[in-house]
Amino acid sequence: MTRRICVWNGKRGGFGALAPTMRAIQAHDDLELRLVVTDQHLYDRFGRTVSEVEESFTVDAAIDMEQAGDSNEDRARAVGRCLVKAVDVLEKLRPDILLVIGDRGEVFAGCIAAHNMRIAIAHVQGGDVSGSLDEPVRHAITKLAHIHFPSTAASAARIARMGEEGWRIHVVGDTHIDQMFLGDVTPEDEVRARYALPVGAPVVIVLQHPDSTEPDHAAAQMAETVAAVIDAGHRAMFVYPCSDQGFEGIIGEIEKVRDAPGVSVHANIPAADFQGLQRIATCLVGNSSAGLIEAPYFGLPAINVGERQRGRERAANVKDVPYDRTAIAAAIARATGDAAFRESLARIAPPFGDGTAYRQITRVLAETPLDAALLTKKMTY
Repeated sequence: MTRRICVWNGKRGGFGALAPTMRAIQAHDDLELRLVVTDQHLYDRFGRTVSEVEESFTVDAAIDMEQAGDSNEDRARAVGRCLVKAVDVLEKLRPDILLVIGDRGEVFAGCIAAHNMRIAIAHVQGGDVSGSLDEPVRHAITKLAHIHFPSTAASAARIARMGEEGWRIHVVGDTHIDQMFLGDVTPEDEVRARYALPVGAPVVIVLQHPDSTEPDHAAAQMAETVAAVIDAGHRAMFVYPCSDQGFEGIIGEIEKVRDAPGVSVHANIPAADFQGLQRIATCLVGNSSAGLIEAPYFGLPAINVGERQRGRERAANVKDVPYDRTAIAAAIARATGDAAFRESLARIAPPFGDGTAYRQITRVLAETPLDAALLTKKMTY
């Protein structure tokens, strides 16, 4: 009997990371793909990226979380609405397995619904240490999940220490790099033409999300990053943050420099373009996980600002700096001016796999018995 795999996704990065897996599910004789989009995908403020999703996949359901603003209360109410609506969506789609990625509130809401409806949950990127409010959510999803697809051996070990049975844990690598190894990267000439990037000039990509543990400081923190980037004087591409608490403060600081020379502002950049930009950029500034996971495969320096990614696995391309324009500026200067440092990044070996996670995940989804043993969780101690 064909298995229905429901992919649950709420933001642009997670969509790009799971796109190869979704295509593999579609191509598998024994699997059927169902796709639910929610959160940022449906908001005009963030580029309404559901249109990007629909270029490649059929969207079976869309859940509008109706998030009114960027306060803690706004986000909590939005996640609650997502949970209530998730029940009706899952009841209609009747998946055998719910496939989710990461640590987001909208993902957690889907998992709570699936848990109570006795639907098996498969979790990608469990076991990571990622800081902020997201990390406890990630671990909570792990404890709800029945199948685990961690990115690294260290993350798998953390999942095991949470009391998860070993047969449930499959180290597959990080799905964010699958599209890169598959060549789903916009070619350099197209990227340069589309975003007006001259050959030979440094390009700085800026993607900074709010630290949801202190959303009231998001604007001030972003102001430090913006000042350092503008003072550097390079071609700068500012990308809107995710919908976590405090996002309005970050967007406000970005919009202040929209008309500055050499600056472009983007509510969203499609996944293939973002990979193509990383291939030609001089550095990535902010606190996106892309700087830790994707950038090292391009030999791209990543300037990791603040505490959002505290403790997360990383390679030698990452330079951690505080929310301080002087420190950020010094890191940008090194990334753009230290040729030996940049050359050294071509020799690093990132710990996030070889770009075959999508194949391994699809195989496990097709072969794991859907029985009482899978749905009945047991602690190992």
